[in-house]
Amino acid sequence: SGMEDKPTEEVDINDSASLIYAVLMLEQLLTTGGGWQDNIGGLVGGLKLGSSDAHVLPLQTKVQRVKLPPSLIEELNQRLSLSFSGKPRLAKNILQNVLRRWAGRSSEITDTVGSLVNGASDAISCVKAGDLDGLGQVVNQYWQLKIAMAGVDSGVEPDFVHSLLNLLSSKGAIVGGTLCGAGGGGFLAMLASKGKTSRDIETIVENCVLNGDKLGLSSFS
Repeated sequence: SGMEDKPTEEVDINDSASLIYAVLMLEQLLTTGGGWQDNIGGLVGGLKLGSSDAHVLPLQTKVQRVKLPPSLIEELNQRLSLSFSGKPRLAKNILQNVLRRWAGRSSEITDTVGSLVNGASDAISCVKAGDLDGLGQVVNQYWQLKIAMAGVDSGVEPDFVHSLLNLLSSKGAIVGGTLCGAGGGGFLAMLASKGKTSRDIETIVENCVLNGDKLGLSSFS
């Protein structure tokens, strides 16, 4: 069902703004890099769209939050899966490669960044329309754009993650999947196909392990 009657709420982040910027500054001092998106994600609850004004210093961030009907929240809870890939990684290493590529300002990279920005709004539009399959497509596009930003040889997509996503997609188990954060390991977020749940995803992975086809997933959980 559509959500046209569910207005987007502008969130006042003045109370948490100093913490958002303090964490951002600390990450720079620690040379780990990173941006403000995780800070907003952790401090502002619910589905939200974060943005900042280009070429404006000091940085000014804005947040819009979308109210979801209970039925859609329930479906998301059934279909969303967050699993540890079994491979820890340091985001700093991948981020440094991303920043080097961004510094070159090639047309490929600037176009990719533009598509990432547009993808955030596309994701919100899909959720507002109750189109979770469309959201899954946006998630897949997002993951391919992240790979392009870091470079295919950067290690951003481990071989077992590539194999797993292809396997689950070929079996019709998922409509979208992406590694969280910088990629390279860490947690894998997936959206199950309509009528399926995160448990169906787990069953396919477990069967692969039982059949000896581990896909490098000995620590996947």
